Amino acid sequence: MSTDSTASSVPSRNVEIKASIGDEKAFRRKVSIAEQLTGNGGEIIKQHDVFFNAQKGRLKLRYLETKKSELIHYFRPDVGGPKLSTYHKIDLDEPKLMETILAESVGIKGEVRKRRHLFLHQQTRIHLDDVEGLGYFLEFEVGLKPDQTVEEGTRIANDMLKLFEIADGDLVEGAYMDKLLK
Repeated sequence: MSTDSTASSVPSRNVEIKASIGDEKAFRRKVSIAEQLTGNGGEIIKQHDVFFNAQKGRLKLRYLETKKSELIHYFRPDVGGPKLSTYHKIDLDEPKLMETILAESVGIKGEVRKRRHLFLHQQTRIHLDDVEGLGYFLEFEVGLKPDQTVEEGTRIANDMLKLFEIADGDLVEGAYMDKLLK
């Protein structure tokens, strides 16, 4: 197991928003908005997340095809709209072994598979996700700088909501895993 250069005992922070996108046509429209905003076609990432039974927060192992897999432990309230997420992340050289250890020690909660279209705009990660068994979603992650307030991140996230024409009724609470378990 190796750590990435950003790993520390101080959690990283971002302000997140997740919204449901009705269908493939609406999804393609959001991709078009992201392409116009960023001036590029983004990056397609296939992700397979294995969630574990965590006593606090959420714990997932993210398998990635084009870079090292990651173990991510995070805290995020289950509310719609902008919310603060704090997290620790570590790159893994042996993700399958980590999955075995965690499965045997705390148990697997479930799995999420998705095809993510990733765009970067200033300090915001724009995720347009096609989630297996759930449908289409849009997610903003406004990465907060150490001296930046949650309110500043929330303003940026709310501006992105307007730009992408997301209605309040489309905002989603919780994680994809929660929705799949229902």
